[in-house]
Amino acid sequence: MNKLLMALLAVAAGHAGAAALPVWADGADYAVGNVVQYQGQRYETMIAHTAWTGAGWNPVDAVSLWKPIGPCATGAGDACNPVGVTSSAYTTWAGGAKGAYSLVHDDLCGYTTDGQIHYADPELAKRGLRAAFGVISGNCAPYHWQAAKQFLARGHEIFSHSRNHMNANTAAWNSEAQINGSLEDIAANLGGYRPTFFAWPSNISPDAPMAHLRSQPGYLGGRAANRVDENGNIQWGMAAGVNAAGFADPFMIKADDFTQSGIWSLYPQGSEILNLHVDAAIAQGGWSLRTAHGVNDASWETIPLARYQGHLDYVKAKVDSGELWMAPPSDVIRYRFARQHCAPAIVTDGNGQAAVRFDAGAECQRYATTLTLDIATDRAITHAGATQGGNAVALTRLDASHYRLSVNPVGGDVSLQLR
Repeated sequence: MNKLLMALLAVAAGHAGAAALPVWADGADYAVGNVVQYQGQRYETMIAHTAWTGAGWNPVDAVSLWKPIGPCATGAGDACNPVGVTSSAYTTWAGGAKGAYSLVHDDLCGYTTDGQIHYADPELAKRGLRAAFGVISGNCAPYHWQAAKQFLARGHEIFSHSRNHMNANTAAWNSEAQINGSLEDIAANLGGYRPTFFAWPSNISPDAPMAHLRSQPGYLGGRAANRVDENGNIQWGMAAGVNAAGFADPFMIKADDFTQSGIWSLYPQGSEILNLHVDAAIAQGGWSLRTAHGVNDASWETIPLARYQGHLDYVKAKVDSGELWMAPPSDVIRYRFARQHCAPAIVTDGNGQAAVRFDAGAECQRYATTLTLDIATDRAITHAGATQGGNAVALTRLDASHYRLSVNPVGGDVSLQLR
């Protein structure tokens, strides 16, 4: 369905779903099947008639004309005067955070980067934070694959950093081997897990390898590469930056590279570039991706342990304050495109209550993930609940007429219990 039409329906249907049952009135005409409310009960017309003024043909006394169908008060809410939902919209980032952040460690299996195993993963786990680790799949020893399994169990992402860490701008580069081969290596050693994110070695790619990556159905995106033009010139500067909330190209995700001195960073040398990239995401409402290598090891531009710990403490504080959502890159890509392709609309369910229905087409299915949905009601209410597929939906009260839900756009309608 057209996304603009879905958006219009989301507003219009909210008011339609909130229509109150008419109160029975003396002198009114009633057709068979009309439903009214009277003295806290609902009634349905069995015989078409005019309720002549003064005749006393109200639903309580004229039992041959009216059939009782239940009280106004139900477990789902007030069936006679249902609470309406006037708007529904996804938050830009999960949980309503102001910005998103991904911490990406390159070169797992590079041997000099084993600080990722000994320091990065434990420090992340202490704080309940999730990151991503890029595998050079042709270099991995059994202990690397075992570590990767542990990373996955803790919610981290494993992505492909090619099979041999080969520069794509060389004659020896083979896209089938370096991109597809790496994916198959990872799947074979991680129980069928297939990476959905790719990072170019040296952040460089000519057009042909990039086109090959884009054509692979399993990949959702990749870190931006500095393009090599038709004359072999590298167009430096294309890969650095903060991604806008509505970034259009998931295969050109900009990043900031960590070095101990800050050279090549977006931020001034000598500053704490790790934290400044987080601040930029929050200030701009966008997504910052941090590229790093090892921690407290012999890798290229390793992050000293104390500096890494301080950065994670800073991130954790921002996450706990609600300002920041930290997630692996594929999760962020899914969220950004699911909120575009899984448009919500307000409808009325079989109980006369408002419900949320999603446009769960093919693109929604491709990116589907848990989304944060804000709804507004047409009045202050004292109770709010929601279910999807028979299961309770996490719901947070923002104020008496605004609520926040965590929804699965491919899980069916979300039934709302509002009163």
